[in-house]
Amino acid sequence: MSTHADQLLARTLDGMAPAEHARLLTDENCGQVPATLVEDPDWMAEQLRLRSRIWNTEDARVLATLWWFSTSTRLITPSVASFVVTGEALSPRLEDLGLHWHPDSRLSGVTSVEVLTGSSALESLAEALHQTLERSITSVAATARIRHLPLWAIATDAIAGCLLWAGRAEGAPERATALAEPLVAAIGGPMPAPRYTEIGSQSGTSRLFTKRTSCCLLYRAPGEDKCSSCPGRSPERRHALLRENTPH
Repeated sequence: MSTHADQLLARTLDGMAPAEHARLLTDENCGQVPATLVEDPDWMAEQLRLRSRIWNTEDARVLATLWWFSTSTRLITPSVASFVVTGEALSPRLEDLGLHWHPDSRLSGVTSVEVLTGSSALESLAEALHQTLERSITSVAATARIRHLPLWAIATDAIAGCLLWAGRAEGAPERATALAEPLVAAIGGPMPAPRYTEIGSQSGTSRLFTKRTSCCLLYRAPGEDKCSSCPGRSPERRHALLRENTPH
């Protein structure tokens, strides 16, 4: 990691609640592999094979979607968090990322070793995110022989969710989530607009959630149900489940 990247990560952590630091720290319980492996057809095929052991299914569409649902968030977390907290962004380029990889295919995080440069931090981040998302989605879709568009929708939700998480960790969720629309628009590609919804509790408090545009297909794995925030649920049921997670 470059000295500049080290310093930017430290500044990012300093601006966030300590309880949220784990997402940005190196996982000592696993090794690191280069993120460029995402474009290796053999490596990607092996990740899906390993995921089949976790989810007890051979459905490539389900396995690839679940893998991308978690991985997309991991890939963007350092860059989005640093951008929200400091106004500078750690690089999300595949060449600059190390994946915290577990032997069962799970990723617990990533490390970025470079800092993006450019006259506009948002535009530089958007350009780098577009490259990473396009390259990754192309590889995942080719490996599983599935459509690209649902994976782009997952990327939108990953960005919206990561901005919300970073904003909460910094103590300014409204400012962070206001970046969602301009950032996604600048990324371009076939991405739906990011959305949020506010869910109130019986005590009168409310909490902001990502209003997802994508489905992770978890419910298609044996013995699994739809996520609490699944867009496939009725709004009433979805809000009721999310309300259970709202602090009282």
